[in-house]
Amino acid sequence: MTDATGESLFAAGVAEILAKHIVDALPIPMFAVDNEHRVILWNVPCERLTGIPARFMIGRTGAWSAFYPSERPVMADLVLTGCRAEDLERHYAGKYHPSALIENGWEFEDFFPQLPAGGKWLAFTASPLRDDSGRIVGAVETFRDITAQREAERTARDVAVLLSEIVQGCPVPMFVIDAEHRVTHWNRACESMAGVPSEQMIGSRQHWWPFYPEPRPVMADLVLDAAAGEVAKFYAGKYQPSPLMAGAWEAKDHFPNFPGGGRWLYFTAAPLHGADGRVIGAVETLQDISEQKRYEAQLESQARQDLLTGLANRRVLEERLKQALSQAARDERAVAVAFIDLDRFKPINDELGHAAGDNLLREIASRLTATVREVDTVARIGGDEFVVMLSAPESVEAVEGVVRRIIAEVSRPFEVAGQVVQVGCSVGIALYPEHGPDQASLLGHADTAMYVAKASGRNTYHIHVP
Repeated sequence: MTDATGESLFAAGVAEILAKHIVDALPIPMFAVDNEHRVILWNVPCERLTGIPARFMIGRTGAWSAFYPSERPVMADLVLTGCRAEDLERHYAGKYHPSALIENGWEFEDFFPQLPAGGKWLAFTASPLRDDSGRIVGAVETFRDITAQREAERTARDVAVLLSEIVQGCPVPMFVIDAEHRVTHWNRACESMAGVPSEQMIGSRQHWWPFYPEPRPVMADLVLDAAAGEVAKFYAGKYQPSPLMAGAWEAKDHFPNFPGGGRWLYFTAAPLHGADGRVIGAVETLQDISEQKRYEAQLESQARQDLLTGLANRRVLEERLKQALSQAARDERAVAVAFIDLDRFKPINDELGHAAGDNLLREIASRLTATVREVDTVARIGGDEFVVMLSAPESVEAVEGVVRRIIAEVSRPFEVAGQVVQVGCSVGIALYPEHGPDQASLLGHADTAMYVAKASGRNTYHIHVP
C-alpha cells in the first residue's frame, strides 16, 4: 500500500526543484525575501547582474549589500512593511510609482554605481508574496537592465542639445518646424532679424506672421508637405529648386513688415528626414540681401544714368525712343529728336579746368530739363553732346519753338569758378515718320543736321532734309 504522506512529500520536493529550474531559466533577474527579510531566492540571472553568487545571499538578511554601499532597505523590504509613504519618499523620492500590472506592487528606476561594469541603470518591480490565507509571507523583486536604453536616451538628449547649440550658435537666421508644422527651433540670428523672441515662436504654428501680414504657408511648410504646385503659387517668378539638396527650394522676395523697414531675403527650405527616411520636419534658412539689392539697384541706376549730370544715358534714350516710336505708330503721332552740341565749350573747359567744365555741364542739363515736358526725355550721350526727345509734338512749329527755347536757355550767361561765361549750341532736328522709321535712323539724321547747323554759323538749328 502506497504511503500517501510520502508521495505528497515527494511531489512537493519535485515541484520545488522544478520551480527553482524555471526561476533560474527565466531571463529576468530576481530575488525573494521571507517575512524576516532573509533572502530565500537569488536566481542565476540575478547572480550575473550583481556578480554575487546565490550561496553568499541565500538565508541572509541584507539584500541591500548587492546594490548599495551602506545599509538601507531595498524595495522588497519596504513591500514587507506595507510601503509606507514616508519610507518611499525617503529612499525613492521622485523615482517610484505603483505597478500598473501587479496588485500592491511598486516600480521604480535608478542607477546603481556599484554593480559590475561601472554601474547599471535598473528598472525594478517589488510585490508581496502571500500564502493561501492571503497573509504576506515574503516579497519578490525583479529587475530589468535598462542601461543601454538610458544610454541611448542620453545620447539622443546630447544630440538634441548639440543640435540646438549648433542652430542657436549659427550666425545664419534659421528656424525648424516638425511634422505638425510646429516651430521647434528659432535661433538667435532669426530673433534678431525678425524681431520676435524664440519663446514666442517655439511650439506655435504662427511662424508666418513675422514675414506676412496674413496667414499663409512659408517655404518650409510647402517643403514639408512636398507641395511643389503651391511653391509655384506663392512664389511665382521668385523661386527655383535648390541645386544642393533634394526636395529643397530657394527663393528671393521682399518683406515689407520687418522692424526698421522692409528687407529683401534670400531663403532656402529643405526637408528633414528621420532614420527611416520619412520627412519629419523642415528647416528654413534666411539671408538678408537688402544691401546687395540696394547695390544692384545702384548699379542699374548708374547703368541707366549719366553719372555727371544724372540725365538719361544713351541706353535709356534708345529704349524710350523705341517705345515712343511704337506708340506713335499706333496713334499716328509724331516724334522729334533734337541733337545738341555745345558751342565754345572746349575753351572754357581748357581755361577754367575740368571741374568748372563739369559744373557747367550740370547747369546746362538742369536748364534743358526745365525747358521740356515731363513726358519728354533729355539725355547726355557724350562729352558736350545732348539729345532731347520730344514725344508726340503737335507740329513741326511746336518742335522749332522748343528748340529755340533750348538755344536761348543755353545761351544765357553762366557763373562758373567765379567767372561769368557764355556758350551756345548747335541743334539738329529729325522727325518721325518723315525722316526715319526707327531710333537709329532718327539719331543719325539729327546728328547730321546738327553739323549742318554748326557749319551755318553756330547757335542755331537745322531740320534734316531727306
